[in-house]
Amino acid sequence: MKKLEDQVEAAIKAQNVAEEKAEFAEAIKKVLESEKREVEEKTAQAQKELQKALATKDAELKAADEKGYNEGVADVTVDYEKQVKQACNKDEEGGEVPKDATAKKASADVILANKSLDETLQEIDAELAAEKAAKVSSQQSSELQTQPSVVAEES
Repeated sequence: MKKLEDQVEAAIKAQNVAEEKAEFAEAIKKVLESEKREVEEKTAQAQKELQKALATKDAELKAADEKGYNEGVADVTVDYEKQVKQACNKDEEGGEVPKDATAKKASADVILANKSLDETLQEIDAELAAEKAAKVSSQQSSELQTQPSVVAEES
């Protein structure tokens, strides 16, 4: 009998230890789940901050690129204007030309450019008219070819 009582006490003790361990494991599980949620929240917040920082950097880079591009365009424009002024102030032999002669030459260049533009436009108009005439001619010839077959069918 004593042996049975000892076994019952050992079983109860083992059950209590097992229940304590289960409660301890459940407590650890709750703590770990809580820590997991905190880490997930921190990760989400860090991702939002990172996206905001990336957007800001992207905007800064675009602004810097545009500024650099605009400065480059301005530099090229200034250099080009200098070259044009230098070229306009020299004749074919490289000698200096008076400023009023430069203005006359520039106006003569503009007149030539306008004439060249007018000639080009007239050539384009002539080409378009020729294409239109060829198209009308081909349509008329195709109509003539189809008419004899219609007459032959009627007979």
